[in-house]
Amino acid sequence: MPKKKSPKIDISLLQTFHLVARSGSFSSAARELGISYQSAANHVRRLEILYGSRLVDAEKGSRSIQLTPQGKALNASLGDELETILSRISVLLHDVHSVLRVGVPQALFHHFFPQILVEFRKQAPDIELAFFERDTILEKMMLDGTLDACISERFFGEAVVTQHLLGEFGLCLVYPRDWVENSDIVDIKFFASRPFITYEPGQTIRSRSVDFLGDHFGSPPHIVTTASGSTSVARLVEAGIGYGIVPDWCVGDDDPKVAKLCLEEVQPVKVYYGYSAFLESNQYIKKLGDACGLVMADVFHN
Repeated sequence: MPKKKSPKIDISLLQTFHLVARSGSFSSAARELGISYQSAANHVRRLEILYGSRLVDAEKGSRSIQLTPQGKALNASLGDELETILSRISVLLHDVHSVLRVGVPQALFHHFFPQILVEFRKQAPDIELAFFERDTILEKMMLDGTLDACISERFFGEAVVTQHLLGEFGLCLVYPRDWVENSDIVDIKFFASRPFITYEPGQTIRSRSVDFLGDHFGSPPHIVTTASGSTSVARLVEAGIGYGIVPDWCVGDDDPKVAKLCLEEVQPVKVYYGYSAFLESNQYIKKLGDACGLVMADVFHN
């Protein structure tokens, strides 16, 4: 008796089902894929025929759907692997539509990437770069396949993400110049009762700053404002709202409104260029990494 052949499943059917399951509706999946509502529904129906079981329940007139037990089991079995596969396919098709998705902390983007892009464009004038100014969720976005590359102040330690050290930077305490007549403040305890401006919870510099100040003050600093990036913190300090701790390159030595005190005893912050491991041979990944290294080398310590 001849062996029964397994049905061939178009990966687009799995992609549509995955997006329907994730969003809870055919219309949301259709918008994300750039197809019609009916096409999205037809994809799922074709997959149900191949799967031999109903995967989705949709009440007439309702915009939302519910997964059947069989649908839940299939979606769970696809898991993160399908996201990775789809991400790989998207990147491997860059010769058709060249887009590189890059995650960068806000301050690093504002301070370095205009010049990095100048260097990158010399080698890759046509590829589209889509930037996401993020910090705490960069690792998750890389693992989810949402990003192709990133600049991060953390080492992820994940086999699926390759990271190279670009360098490291020191931290400095910044405060409004009009707080004191003499800007050469030595005693850090001067700031113990002052309002502290820092980053959102989970960001590397916030954790390092709070620990440092807590050791010197004998208690945690008085946090009054949080922001998502160093540029925002520096601007709030400039406005006289409080003091902060930011990268040493964020504020110039001769800034007319903000004074700074270098914190040499605080551990420097390392900066990594990371990318999905399967993109090791991607020419654009290498060109972007080279541009980052070239521009940041003038500021970062190695």
